[in-house]
Amino acid sequence: MRKILLVGDDGSQTSASDGTGACISRTKKFYNELIQSGFTVVVCSPQVGRVGVAEVKSMLRMHKFDCIVAISPFPVESVVNAKPDIPLWIDINGMHSAELQLKDNLDGRYGERMLRMLSLENSLLVSGDAFSAPSKRQSYAICGELLLLGRKIGGSEKGVVVTSIPHCLNQVSNFRHTPSEQATIISTGSFNLWFDEEVLFKAFEFALSMHSTLKVIVTGGVTPSSPQKYDNFCKMVESSSYKDRYSLLGWVSREKLLEVYSAASMGVYTDIPSAETMLGARTRVLDWISRGIPVVCTAGAEISEEIQKYSLGLVVPQKNHKKLAEAFLAIVSDAELVNRIKLSQKKWSEEVNSSSIVFQPLVEWCSNPCFASKKMLGSKTVQKLNGIKYYRLLFVNLSKNKGVIYAIKRALNTIKHLFV
Repeated sequence: MRKILLVGDDGSQTSASDGTGACISRTKKFYNELIQSGFTVVVCSPQVGRVGVAEVKSMLRMHKFDCIVAISPFPVESVVNAKPDIPLWIDINGMHSAELQLKDNLDGRYGERMLRMLSLENSLLVSGDAFSAPSKRQSYAICGELLLLGRKIGGSEKGVVVTSIPHCLNQVSNFRHTPSEQATIISTGSFNLWFDEEVLFKAFEFALSMHSTLKVIVTGGVTPSSPQKYDNFCKMVESSSYKDRYSLLGWVSREKLLEVYSAASMGVYTDIPSAETMLGARTRVLDWISRGIPVVCTAGAEISEEIQKYSLGLVVPQKNHKKLAEAFLAIVSDAELVNRIKLSQKKWSEEVNSSSIVFQPLVEWCSNPCFASKKMLGSKTVQKLNGIKYYRLLFVNLSKNKGVIYAIKRALNTIKHLFV
């Protein structure tokens, strides 16, 4: 059977609070599915930069692999820079340039961050033999990017494979979830830049005012890229007349999270209108569905379409806290509705979203990995990281946003490090 090097984040050096939760979850899921399919799998969780490249090269020297499966931009970057001579499947887990559009420019370095990410993603797009993403929408976006580069997609053994591998469910023993008698809404995971904490809070307040015993439990929260979202939410809760009915637990252990799931009457997430919302996935939702926890969410993300289509919960318009609160109250008050949702979740988990279906394209490719043509007729969005054209773009951007003196200092510092 084929031997695979799986490069990602196994959680041994990071945690969800570092903003790497989606990569950790996805790496573990890929590992489990590849092992269950009979492959021999070795995992590498490289650090960022030259050290990570060295770690990947070391793995390639120590073992004879048939192919590499790499997950998320920074782990994949280590693989690409290691220049392996075996086929490479790249899972672009998240549309990071879309995420960056939501970040403020208070430090004047938005352009620098975007240039870095565009350069990184270009290097991945020209290097992979096959690609996947956690949503169909993002896989279509990847196809568009590859076509602009002039790379051939599918159709022959030299074409690039592009497919979606949605976040799928982990099988758990307690699918037929029975919540406590206390009606409880849970929110778990990161308060990301695309998370709408203000609509969520207003909906909680409205529902709490209408239901005298309803409770709210919130886990997760701050990530390095978006500390303001959770901080803002905490301040609003502190000023609430119902603050004694909120439990803000922050980041918790897996054991504690399972306790929170066992108390849940429903789980909720809220998105703002954005490119990330349109293209992204919501990992936390699958944890809820796998335990029979009804989902209440805003429209926008691809998973919300699945929730609505297959009756896995209730979907409401974005930016409408009253509709969101009404959905909370409907779940609390309608036992028949809840039972229908749980039955639909079980059927969807076993059929539409089963692991065997979701991972079939990856398993087939790993069984017969092959190189795709690297012929490229189009132009890159941004030239190679740390190349002359890249530094020229960076200097112009920093001069406009931070001033010429700052840009010159950065240039001199870069030159200094080149000779260290």
